[in-house]
Amino acid sequence: MNRDTTKVIAAVTIGLGLATIAYRASQPPKKPGRGTWKAKKETLEYDYIIIGGGTAGCVLASRLTENENVRVLVLEAGDDNDDSYKVRTPMMAAFMFESKWDWRMFTVPQVYANNRSLKHVRGKMLGGCSSLNGMGYIRGPASDFDRWADDFGNPGWSYEEVLPYFKKAECFHDPALPSDHPRGPKTNRVHDPETETFEPEYHGTEGPWNLTYQYLNGASRGFMRANEAEGVPRNYDVNGSSSLGVFRHQLFIQPNAIRHSLSNAYLGKNKNLPKSDNRPNLRIVLKTHVEKILIENINGVQTAVGAVFRDERNVLHKVYAKSEVILSAGVFHSPPILLASGIGHQIHQSIPLIHPLPGVGRNLTDHMALGIVYRCPLSVDTVQQGVTPWKFPRHVYNYFRNGTGILTSVVMDAASYVQMASGPKAPDIELMFIPCTYTTEVLNEVPNFFDNKYTIVPALLNPASRGSVTTKVTVEQGKKKGDSYLRVEPVLDPNILSDAFDMRVMKEAVKFARRVGKHMQRDPEMAGIECFPTEAAVPDDDDEALENFIRQHFASFFHPTGTCAMGPASNPMAVVDNRLRVHGIDRLRVVDSSIMPKVIAGHTCATVVMIAEKASDMIKQDALIRQATTVTPSAA
Repeated sequence: MNRDTTKVIAAVTIGLGLATIAYRASQPPKKPGRGTWKAKKETLEYDYIIIGGGTAGCVLASRLTENENVRVLVLEAGDDNDDSYKVRTPMMAAFMFESKWDWRMFTVPQVYANNRSLKHVRGKMLGGCSSLNGMGYIRGPASDFDRWADDFGNPGWSYEEVLPYFKKAECFHDPALPSDHPRGPKTNRVHDPETETFEPEYHGTEGPWNLTYQYLNGASRGFMRANEAEGVPRNYDVNGSSSLGVFRHQLFIQPNAIRHSLSNAYLGKNKNLPKSDNRPNLRIVLKTHVEKILIENINGVQTAVGAVFRDERNVLHKVYAKSEVILSAGVFHSPPILLASGIGHQIHQSIPLIHPLPGVGRNLTDHMALGIVYRCPLSVDTVQQGVTPWKFPRHVYNYFRNGTGILTSVVMDAASYVQMASGPKAPDIELMFIPCTYTTEVLNEVPNFFDNKYTIVPALLNPASRGSVTTKVTVEQGKKKGDSYLRVEPVLDPNILSDAFDMRVMKEAVKFARRVGKHMQRDPEMAGIECFPTEAAVPDDDDEALENFIRQHFASFFHPTGTCAMGPASNPMAVVDNRLRVHGIDRLRVVDSSIMPKVIAGHTCATVVMIAEKASDMIKQDALIRQATTVTPSAA
C-alpha cells in the first residue's frame, strides 16, 4: 500500500468518524418510553389511549400518568424534536413552517377569496403546534367562555370556572425578580418596568408551563405609542381583567430563554411535575398513522375499546384501552378519524356508519389576517436590521452566552385588541405588529438587509363565516403483499368571507390599521411609509378596491377551531358534551381545539392547555365513578 493510498484511507476514515460524531450529535437523546413501535416488546392493552401527542395530548399524558398504576399509550404522527435548536430558539419559529415538522396543509380554493388555496401551518411533532408557533400566551376575553357556558349550553365552562385551570398550568415568572430568585431569569436580560406588567391574581406560579416576557424590538415601542395616539388604551396585562388595549405579549419561554413547548413542559424534566420525564407507565409511540378507533357493541352500547394504527414501516397494529380512548389529533385530523371509525356520516361504502353525528367536521372557524407593509429608515430597530450578517454573530454569542438579544425574540412581540362593534367588552379585531416584512403568502421570507420594513397585521377575531373539514379517501398499499387499506385524509374548506359581516369588519380593520400607521409615520423614530398595498392602489374610500385587496390577501393566522364542537345532545351540530364525551359513544372523548363551540378572541394555544387540564380532571373523576359503581363478586 503506497503512501497516497494510506492518506486517502486515513482521510476517509477521519471524515466518516467526524460525520458519525456530527450525526449522533444532531440526533435527539433517547428518552424513556419514547420511540417507534417495537412489535415484539410492546404492551397491547393500556388504561388510556391518547391519539395525538400535540398540545392537548402532552398535557393529558402527563396528568393521567401521575397515578403510577394508570398506564397510558400516546400515538403521535410526528417525531420528538424538543432538543432541536430550531424548536428551542424563539427566533427560529418561522423556519419550521413548511418543513418536515409541519403538516403543510392547504385548503380547497376559496370561492370568496379569488379562488385561492390557503396555507395552514400545523405542528407534526411531539408538542404539536406549541413546538413551532409564535409562543404567544393570550387566553381571550372572559365573555367568550361565558358564552360557551350560557349561549352554547355547556355548564362548567364559564370564565370563573375555567380560570383555575389556566392558573393550574402556569408557572408565571415575575419579570422584576432578580436572577438569584428561584423564579427569576436565568439570563442577563434587563427588566423593563414600563411594559413588563401583570395582574398577579390572574396568574399561577406553581404549574409546569413557564410564562414571562422576553425581547422587545425597538420598533414595537413605536407601534405601542401609535396605538395610544389613536386612542387605544395601554393594557398592562392582556390576560388580566380586560383583553382590550395595546400590550406586550406574554410568552411561553423558559427563564433560560428557551421555548417551553407543551412536550417539554409536561413530559420533560420539571420541578413542578415529579418524574414527568421518566414514567414507566407512559408509552409514546412516534411516527404512527391512526386509521380508526375500534368500536364494539357492549351490552347494547357502542363503546370505544381501542385503536388501529400503522407504524413507521406501514405495518398494521391494534391496541386496546380498558378505560377510555381520547382523541387529541387536532382540529383538522380529529374529524377524519371519527369519520373513518363510522362516527358522523358515511364517507365510503366499506366503512359502516356506526353512529350518526352531522356536526363532525362542521363549524370550522379561524382567525384570518393580512399584512400592510411600511418602508422605514435603516435606523429603525427592526428584525431585518437586527439579523444583518454583520450583527448576527454578536447576537448568536449573546443568546448562547447571556440568553439575551434578538434570537430571544418571537418577532411579533406587541399587539392591540380593539372593539369595533357593540356588545360585550371584547375585541373584534387584533392589530399584530411584525417588525419586518410579512405577507400571508410568504411566511419565512429571507430579508433584504439594505431595506427596512415593518408590518401591521389586522386580524378578524370573531368571524361569522363557517367552514368544514371533509375527507378524501384513497386506497393504499400496506407493507405486506395484499395488504391494501383505506387512507382517510382531511380536506379543508374554511369558507372564508362567505358571510358579508366579515368583509364589513375587515374593511374597517384595514382603515384602523392605516390610522395607526399614520401615527407611526409622524413619529420621528419610525417614519414608515406604506409600500404595500399603497394608498394609491387601495384608497380607503374605494370600497371595491378594499374588497379586492382583502379577497386577494386574506389568509389564516393559524387558530382553527370548532370541528367537533361541544354542546348538548339537543344541538344536532354538537359532537361532544360538556365533559367532552362523544355523543352516542361510550368511553370516547375529544380533547383539542376542535371542541370549541366558538373561536376565542385570543390565541388558541393557552385555551387548548386549559381544556386539556380540565379534561384530565374530568377523566379522573369519571374513572372514580366507574370504579365505585362496578359491582365485584365479593361485594355482591
